[in-house]
Amino acid sequence: MKRAISHSLLALSAFAMSSTAMAEPGGTGLVPSGSSARGHSKDAFMSAYDTNGDGKVSSAEFIAIRGPQHGSFDLNGDGKVDEEEYVTEYKTRLERDLAERREMQLKQAHVRYGVLDTDKNKNMTLAEFNDSGKRMFSRLDSNKDGVVDQNDGAENY
Repeated sequence: MKRAISHSLLALSAFAMSSTAMAEPGGTGLVPSGSSARGHSKDAFMSAYDTNGDGKVSSAEFIAIRGPQHGSFDLNGDGKVDEEEYVTEYKTRLERDLAERREMQLKQAHVRYGVLDTDKNKNMTLAEFNDSGKRMFSRLDSNKDGVVDQNDGAENY
């Protein structure tokens, strides 16, 4: 029983990762160096497989990308992809994606600090911090009853 569950979880994980990989943008035809390890969506699928840009993915377009993608996982070039190769390729993309996201978030933190430090003296006071919070609370409290709850419109979030 444990073995069946373990194999089922492994298969599910492999499916999830392969679904992510197949929805990566084109480029070299492989899972490209610029592709991310983020989740998959219809938009990502269309971006990856709609090679002629007509807003549709034919089975020929789909299959044309799959072979090279499989080859990109085959790190030792033997025509087969073992689990270690597959996970290593995915891990590499995931680590690159996380590094890029981290860098973007750090840049955004500097921007946010610039907004919070309203007098631009490089020292955010509690008053400056609270002013920003008051603006946010006021925006979220769309019905102006002094509380933020389910009665406030979702469009303000």
